[in-house]
Amino acid sequence: MQPILRLTSITICNLRSIRRETFPLSNFTALIGYNNAGKTNILMGIRWLLRRFSLDVSFFDDTNQPVEVDGLFEGISESVLDRLPEDQIGLIKPYLRDGAIRVQRCQRVPGDNPENVEFWVLDWGEEGKKKKGEWVQAPYGFEAAFSRIFPSPIQIWDFEGDQAFTKILHEIFKPLERRFSKEFNELIKKFYDLLDPGSETRAEELSDFERGVNEKLKPLFPSVNVKLDIPSPTLESFLMAATLSVMDEDDGFERNIQKMGAGSKRAIQMALVRYLADTKKHHNNHYGCRTLFLIDSPELYLHPQAVELVRVALKALSKEGYQVVFATHSAQMVTSEDVSTSLLIRKNRERGTFMRKRMEDAVRLVVQDAPSQLQMLFSLSNSNELLFADYVLLTEGKTEWRVLPALFEKMTGQSFALIKCALVRQGGVSNTRKSMQVLTAMDMPVRSIVDLDYAFNNAVNDGFLDYHDEDVEFCKGLFRELSLQEKLRLVNGLPVSRHSRISASEAYAMMAALPEAREHLENIHIKLRKKGIWVWTRGAIEEHLGLEGKNEQAWSNFIERVRSGNPKSFLPDYENIESLCEWIIEGSPEH
Repeated sequence: MQPILRLTSITICNLRSIRRETFPLSNFTALIGYNNAGKTNILMGIRWLLRRFSLDVSFFDDTNQPVEVDGLFEGISESVLDRLPEDQIGLIKPYLRDGAIRVQRCQRVPGDNPENVEFWVLDWGEEGKKKKGEWVQAPYGFEAAFSRIFPSPIQIWDFEGDQAFTKILHEIFKPLERRFSKEFNELIKKFYDLLDPGSETRAEELSDFERGVNEKLKPLFPSVNVKLDIPSPTLESFLMAATLSVMDEDDGFERNIQKMGAGSKRAIQMALVRYLADTKKHHNNHYGCRTLFLIDSPELYLHPQAVELVRVALKALSKEGYQVVFATHSAQMVTSEDVSTSLLIRKNRERGTFMRKRMEDAVRLVVQDAPSQLQMLFSLSNSNELLFADYVLLTEGKTEWRVLPALFEKMTGQSFALIKCALVRQGGVSNTRKSMQVLTAMDMPVRSIVDLDYAFNNAVNDGFLDYHDEDVEFCKGLFRELSLQEKLRLVNGLPVSRHSRISASEAYAMMAALPEAREHLENIHIKLRKKGIWVWTRGAIEEHLGLEGKNEQAWSNFIERVRSGNPKSFLPDYENIESLCEWIIEGSPEH
């Protein structure tokens, strides 16, 4: 399969809060982190790599070290190269390896002239040899050729938002540029002869200006002459100079968009993004370059419905010749489709800005076979809230997911959001161990809440309890006794629902209610608790809360009761629920 033309990864060194970190990028990449984590610095690094300008001292984490940004670009196929002039193909090809090229920009001195900012390219070395390759100064013309494939990005963020309007307008009107460029250039050529210093028909006023200035300059600096050079305009320069005026229907005034407030500007920017997405539909097979969209908080100032419209537009652009990288604080900007490739950006004093392992990389590390990888990704990706948390609490059933947030807040005075905890419902209890391993690989603190049957059916295989655990074996003996009295159906010594008068969940609750089981179930609870797993010792959460069913009506009634009353007065197992709340708080990094 042909690799997609895109920036695959970027390594940033010494740029503000980023000391050295590599960030993998997809077609549609969300940068997720709290304020001041360094998300915008990543966008700045990408922008600087693709657009030459000088960095002032504020961009240097250590002024004694250079700022370096290098990127790996893939998908540069023969069809992409064929769109370049022959001389530019010759500049690019020697540095390609399997359609990939790696370039680096380096600035050694803060505030240096842009001309002194270095641009390097990796010489991969001879294929098949173990040589790592070496960085070489990009030859003259290479950077211009490379920018034909990966042009200057379109950036939208607060402090430079106004530039985004002209860039998006230019993208929208590229078909106009292609359609009329020939006629426009023929018209401009008539003016070119009037402006060109070497033309016989040059405007006399321009020649008079040069003669007059040089006469005044000669007594001051005899060996120097000046020449007036007026570049001929192009259709692109006209489009880049375009702006928008905004008519306010309330007061009837027309204003330049630069005079508008931040909310109005952002709304119009995102409207242009949506319009661009519409104009680019079905163009994915017709581009030979890749423009990056770099956006800081696309959801800013927008209501929830508008956020969804913007997300859909940006997603569409990522499939139509653009690569979209954006920083966000909104879970609405990331659907389950994109959770696995989102980047969790964090910052601390020791490391500066860094990235937690992506979910898809963590899954590959933990789960070996591809079908199970897909199943695990699907299970975890359905809860995008975990990307916005610093701590994950896995639950087996829907009851916990529905009622625990309200109950926890009532009993502790804190919300899950306040302790930066995401309550994530698993696809199945059999995923508990692997889910915990994946989240641990992502450097994400994790705990799990499971029903009692997990301790008997999965905990041993998952390595959380010893084989033939004495407390588990004792409880199995109680099941044998109950099977004789209550007509329970046992398979391998454990209750099942099929062909049984009593369901498996009822059987576990029945066994847990026996006085002789209490000590052994508490022992099991303590063992699993040490592993980060809370097991319901009465069978399931419903028995601890006194819930009458597992349906929306029962959950809604319970939540209303929690909010209007005192849980201590109606919970059948208040002490256990209180301990659960304390255990949840203990697991938070904020604790």
